[in-house]
Amino acid sequence: MSIEIINGRRVGITRSGEGAPMLMLHCALAHRGVLAPLMAKMPAHAFTAFDMPGHGESEFDAAVDIQGQAVETAICLLEANGPSDVFGHSFGATVALKLALERPDLVRKVCLYEPVYFAVLAGANPEAYAAETRASAAFTKATLAKDWPAAARAFLARWSIEGFDNIPSAQKTYILKTIPLIMASNASIILPESGAEVLKALAMLSAPVLLMKGAKSPKVIAQIATVLADHGPAVTLVTLPKAAHMGPITHAGGVAQVVASFLD
Repeated sequence: MSIEIINGRRVGITRSGEGAPMLMLHCALAHRGVLAPLMAKMPAHAFTAFDMPGHGESEFDAAVDIQGQAVETAICLLEANGPSDVFGHSFGATVALKLALERPDLVRKVCLYEPVYFAVLAGANPEAYAAETRASAAFTKATLAKDWPAAARAFLARWSIEGFDNIPSAQKTYILKTIPLIMASNASIILPESGAEVLKALAMLSAPVLLMKGAKSPKVIAQIATVLADHGPAVTLVTLPKAAHMGPITHAGGVAQVVASFLD
Protein backbone atom coordinates (compact mmCIF):
# COMPACT_ATOMS: atom_id res chain seq x y z
CA MET A 1 0.00 0.00 0.00
CA SER A 2 1.20 3.49 -0.77
CA ILE A 3 0.22 7.11 -1.18
CA GLU A 4 1.16 8.72 -4.48
CA ILE A 5 0.70 12.19 -5.91
CA ILE A 6 -1.33 12.10 -9.12
CA ASN A 7 -2.39 15.33 -10.83
CA GLY A 8 -1.30 17.18 -7.70
CA ARG A 9 -3.59 15.15 -5.39
CA ARG A 10 -2.81 12.44 -2.83
CA VAL A 11 -4.10 9.03 -3.89
CA GLY A 12 -4.10 5.84 -1.80
CA ILE A 13 -3.04 2.92 -4.00
CA THR A 14 -2.57 -0.82 -3.54
CA ARG A 15 -0.80 -3.02 -6.07
CA SER A 16 -0.86 -6.80 -5.74
CA GLY A 17 -0.60 -10.03 -7.68
CA GLU A 18 0.98 -10.97 -10.98
CA GLY A 19 -0.33 -11.39 -14.50
CA ALA A 20 -2.34 -9.23 -16.87
CA PRO A 21 -3.09 -5.78 -15.40
CA MET A 22 -6.52 -5.11 -13.91
CA LEU A 23 -7.77 -1.88 -12.36
CA MET A 24 -10.27 -2.20 -9.47
CA LEU A 25 -12.67 0.65 -8.64
CA HIS A 26 -14.73 0.54 -5.43
CA CYS A 27 -18.16 1.95 -4.58
CA ALA A 28 -18.95 5.18 -2.73
CA LEU A 29 -18.64 5.31 1.09
CA ALA A 30 -15.99 2.57 0.91
CA HIS A 31 -12.24 2.32 0.21
CA ARG A 32 -9.90 0.24 -1.91
CA GLY A 33 -9.61 -2.48 0.73
CA VAL A 34 -13.23 -3.64 0.36
CA LEU A 35 -12.41 -5.28 -2.97
CA ALA A 36 -9.54 -7.37 -1.56
CA PRO A 37 -11.75 -10.47 -0.95
CA LEU A 38 -13.03 -10.25 -4.53
CA MET A 39 -9.52 -9.95 -5.91
CA ALA A 40 -8.48 -12.98 -3.89
CA LYS A 41 -11.11 -15.05 -5.72
CA MET A 42 -10.30 -13.68 -9.19
CA PRO A 43 -7.94 -15.23 -11.75
CA ALA A 44 -4.29 -14.19 -11.50
CA HIS A 45 -3.86 -10.53 -12.36
CA ALA A 46 -1.59 -7.66 -11.49
CA PHE A 47 -4.24 -5.71 -9.58
CA THR A 48 -4.21 -1.97 -8.98
CA ALA A 49 -6.81 -0.53 -6.61
CA PHE A 50 -7.05 3.08 -5.54
CA ASP A 51 -9.23 5.05 -3.15
CA MET A 52 -11.88 7.20 -4.80
CA PRO A 53 -11.43 10.97 -4.23
CA GLY A 54 -12.22 11.86 -0.62
CA HIS A 55 -12.26 8.18 0.39
CA GLY A 56 -9.66 6.18 2.25
CA GLU A 57 -6.32 7.92 1.86
CA SER A 58 -7.21 9.91 -1.28
CA GLU A 59 -7.63 13.65 -1.44
CA PHE A 60 -10.73 15.34 -2.90
CA ASP A 61 -10.58 18.63 -4.76
CA ALA A 62 -14.00 20.26 -4.41
CA ALA A 63 -13.33 22.40 -7.49
CA VAL A 64 -13.23 19.34 -9.77
CA ASP A 65 -16.04 16.87 -10.51
CA ILE A 66 -15.50 13.79 -8.34
CA GLN A 67 -16.05 11.31 -11.17
CA GLY A 68 -13.70 13.36 -13.34
CA GLN A 69 -11.02 13.23 -10.65
CA ALA A 70 -11.32 9.46 -10.43
CA VAL A 71 -11.13 9.09 -14.21
CA GLU A 72 -8.05 11.34 -14.31
CA THR A 73 -6.35 9.14 -11.72
CA ALA A 74 -7.25 5.98 -13.63
CA ILE A 75 -5.92 7.42 -16.89
CA CYS A 76 -2.59 8.34 -15.29
CA LEU A 77 -2.21 4.85 -13.83
CA LEU A 78 -3.07 3.10 -17.09
CA GLU A 79 -0.87 5.37 -19.19
CA ALA A 80 2.00 4.23 -16.98
CA ASN A 81 1.07 0.53 -16.90
CA GLY A 82 -0.43 0.00 -20.34
CA PRO A 83 -3.90 -1.21 -21.43
CA SER A 84 -5.80 -2.98 -18.67
CA ASP A 85 -8.94 -4.87 -17.82
CA VAL A 86 -11.12 -2.77 -15.51
CA PHE A 87 -13.64 -3.68 -12.79
CA GLY A 88 -15.95 -1.17 -11.14
CA HIS A 89 -18.72 -1.40 -8.55
CA SER A 90 -21.61 1.11 -8.24
CA PHE A 91 -20.05 4.60 -8.44
CA GLY A 92 -16.78 2.90 -9.31
CA ALA A 93 -18.57 1.24 -12.22
CA THR A 94 -19.57 4.66 -13.57
CA VAL A 95 -15.90 5.64 -13.38
CA ALA A 96 -14.90 2.43 -15.20
CA LEU A 97 -17.41 3.06 -17.98
CA LYS A 98 -16.49 6.72 -18.34
CA LEU A 99 -12.82 5.71 -18.51
CA ALA A 100 -13.55 3.24 -21.31
CA LEU A 101 -15.57 5.84 -23.22
CA GLU A 102 -12.94 8.56 -22.90
CA ARG A 103 -9.82 6.42 -23.38
CA PRO A 104 -10.73 3.16 -25.14
CA ASP A 105 -7.05 2.75 -26.03
CA LEU A 106 -6.29 2.10 -22.36
CA VAL A 107 -9.04 -0.48 -21.74
CA ARG A 108 -9.19 -4.10 -22.92
CA LYS A 109 -12.33 -5.42 -21.24
CA VAL A 110 -14.72 -3.67 -18.83
CA CYS A 111 -16.53 -5.40 -15.95
CA LEU A 112 -19.30 -3.34 -14.37
CA TYR A 113 -21.35 -4.26 -11.32
CA GLU A 114 -24.47 -2.08 -11.09
CA PRO A 115 -23.23 1.29 -12.35
CA VAL A 116 -25.46 3.92 -10.76
CA TYR A 117 -25.78 5.93 -13.97
CA PHE A 118 -29.23 7.39 -13.25
CA ALA A 119 -28.62 10.02 -15.92
CA VAL A 120 -29.09 7.52 -18.75
CA LEU A 121 -32.72 7.07 -17.69
CA ALA A 122 -33.61 10.72 -18.29
CA GLY A 123 -33.99 10.37 -22.03
CA ALA A 124 -34.44 6.60 -22.41
CA ASN A 125 -36.92 5.98 -19.58
CA PRO A 126 -38.31 9.26 -18.19
CA GLU A 127 -40.81 7.50 -15.93
CA ALA A 128 -38.03 5.54 -14.23
CA TYR A 129 -35.96 8.71 -13.92
CA ALA A 130 -38.83 10.53 -12.21
CA ALA A 131 -39.49 7.56 -9.93
CA GLU A 132 -35.84 7.51 -8.84
CA THR A 133 -35.98 11.22 -8.09
CA ARG A 134 -38.95 10.57 -5.80
CA ALA A 135 -37.30 7.52 -4.20
CA SER A 136 -34.18 9.52 -3.33
CA ALA A 137 -36.10 12.57 -2.03
CA ALA A 138 -35.42 11.81 1.64
CA PHE A 139 -31.68 11.59 0.99
CA THR A 140 -31.71 14.77 -1.09
CA LYS A 141 -33.62 16.68 1.59
CA ALA A 142 -31.26 15.57 4.35
CA THR A 143 -28.21 16.40 2.23
CA LEU A 144 -29.43 19.90 1.44
CA ALA A 145 -30.01 20.40 5.16
CA LYS A 146 -26.54 18.94 5.88
CA ASP A 147 -28.16 16.49 8.26
CA TRP A 148 -25.56 13.82 7.60
CA PRO A 149 -26.88 11.10 9.96
CA ALA A 150 -30.31 11.40 8.29
CA ALA A 151 -28.68 11.37 4.87
CA ALA A 152 -26.73 8.24 5.79
CA ARG A 153 -29.87 6.47 7.05
CA ALA A 154 -31.79 7.35 3.88
CA PHE A 155 -28.92 6.35 1.58
CA LEU A 156 -28.22 2.99 3.20
CA ALA A 157 -31.92 2.14 3.33
CA ARG A 158 -32.28 3.03 -0.35
CA TRP A 159 -29.64 0.45 -1.23
CA SER A 160 -30.78 -2.24 1.19
CA ILE A 161 -27.57 -1.99 3.20
CA GLU A 162 -27.43 -2.60 6.95
CA GLY A 163 -28.97 0.32 8.83
CA PHE A 164 -26.74 3.21 9.88
CA ASP A 165 -27.66 2.84 13.54
CA ASN A 166 -26.62 -0.85 13.60
CA ILE A 167 -23.09 -0.56 12.27
CA PRO A 168 -19.88 -0.17 14.35
CA SER A 169 -18.97 3.34 15.50
CA ALA A 170 -15.80 3.52 13.38
CA GLN A 171 -17.81 2.71 10.27
CA LYS A 172 -20.41 5.34 11.23
CA THR A 173 -17.66 7.94 11.53
CA TYR A 174 -16.29 7.05 8.11
CA ILE A 175 -19.72 7.18 6.49
CA LEU A 176 -20.46 10.59 8.01
CA LYS A 177 -17.15 11.79 6.55
CA THR A 178 -17.86 10.50 3.05
CA ILE A 179 -21.65 10.85 2.70
CA PRO A 180 -21.39 14.54 1.61
CA LEU A 181 -19.44 13.33 -1.44
CA ILE A 182 -22.48 11.52 -2.85
CA MET A 183 -23.97 14.77 -4.09
CA ALA A 184 -20.60 15.73 -5.60
CA SER A 185 -21.33 13.18 -8.32
CA ASN A 186 -24.66 14.83 -9.25
CA ALA A 187 -23.41 16.43 -12.45
CA SER A 188 -21.75 13.29 -13.77
CA ILE A 189 -24.24 10.53 -12.92
CA ILE A 190 -27.63 12.24 -12.41
CA LEU A 191 -28.05 15.23 -14.73
CA PRO A 192 -29.70 14.35 -18.08
CA GLU A 193 -26.94 15.95 -20.16
CA SER A 194 -24.43 13.45 -18.81
CA GLY A 195 -26.67 10.52 -19.65
CA ALA A 196 -27.08 11.55 -23.27
CA GLU A 197 -23.30 11.85 -23.70
CA VAL A 198 -22.70 8.42 -22.14
CA LEU A 199 -25.23 6.64 -24.35
CA LYS A 200 -23.92 8.29 -27.50
CA ALA A 201 -20.36 7.21 -26.72
CA LEU A 202 -21.41 3.75 -25.55
CA ALA A 203 -22.96 3.02 -28.93
CA MET A 204 -19.51 3.39 -30.51
CA LEU A 205 -17.50 1.51 -27.88
CA SER A 206 -15.87 -1.63 -29.25
CA ALA A 207 -14.27 -2.90 -26.03
CA PRO A 208 -16.26 -5.85 -24.60
CA VAL A 209 -18.36 -4.85 -21.57
CA LEU A 210 -19.67 -7.20 -18.88
CA LEU A 211 -22.64 -5.63 -17.08
CA MET A 212 -23.66 -7.43 -13.88
CA LYS A 213 -26.66 -6.86 -11.64
CA GLY A 214 -28.14 -8.55 -8.61
CA ALA A 215 -31.66 -9.96 -8.80
CA LYS A 216 -32.37 -8.56 -5.33
CA SER A 217 -31.27 -4.99 -6.10
CA PRO A 218 -33.64 -2.00 -6.33
CA LYS A 219 -35.74 -1.87 -9.50
CA VAL A 220 -33.86 1.15 -10.82
CA ILE A 221 -30.70 -0.94 -11.21
CA ALA A 222 -32.41 -3.26 -13.70
CA GLN A 223 -33.80 -0.21 -15.53
CA ILE A 224 -30.33 1.34 -15.86
CA ALA A 225 -28.88 -1.99 -16.98
CA THR A 226 -31.54 -2.38 -19.67
CA VAL A 227 -30.80 1.07 -21.10
CA LEU A 228 -27.04 0.47 -21.13
CA ALA A 229 -27.43 -2.96 -22.71
CA ASP A 230 -29.79 -1.58 -25.36
CA HIS A 231 -27.33 1.16 -26.35
CA GLY A 232 -24.08 -0.81 -26.11
CA PRO A 233 -23.57 -3.36 -28.89
CA ALA A 234 -20.60 -4.82 -27.01
CA VAL A 235 -22.47 -5.16 -23.67
CA THR A 236 -23.15 -8.59 -22.13
CA LEU A 237 -25.75 -8.44 -19.34
CA VAL A 238 -25.64 -11.03 -16.53
CA THR A 239 -27.93 -11.29 -13.49
CA LEU A 240 -26.70 -12.86 -10.25
CA PRO A 241 -29.81 -14.49 -8.74
CA LYS A 242 -28.82 -14.30 -5.05
CA ALA A 243 -27.04 -10.95 -4.96
CA ALA A 244 -28.10 -7.36 -4.32
CA HIS A 245 -26.31 -4.04 -4.77
CA MET A 246 -23.33 -4.98 -2.60
CA GLY A 247 -22.74 -8.20 -4.53
CA PRO A 248 -18.97 -7.76 -5.01
CA ILE A 249 -18.65 -7.74 -1.21
CA THR A 250 -21.43 -10.10 -0.09
CA HIS A 251 -21.16 -12.54 -3.02
CA ALA A 252 -17.53 -12.14 -4.04
CA GLY A 253 -17.24 -15.75 -5.17
CA GLY A 254 -20.17 -15.54 -7.55
CA VAL A 255 -19.06 -12.21 -8.98
CA ALA A 256 -15.50 -13.49 -9.44
CA GLN A 257 -16.79 -16.55 -11.30
CA VAL A 258 -18.79 -14.44 -13.75
CA VAL A 259 -15.84 -12.08 -14.29
CA ALA A 260 -13.44 -14.98 -14.84
CA SER A 261 -15.71 -16.51 -17.47
CA PHE A 262 -16.01 -13.16 -19.27
CA LEU A 263 -12.28 -12.48 -19.26
CA ASP A 264 -11.55 -15.95 -20.61
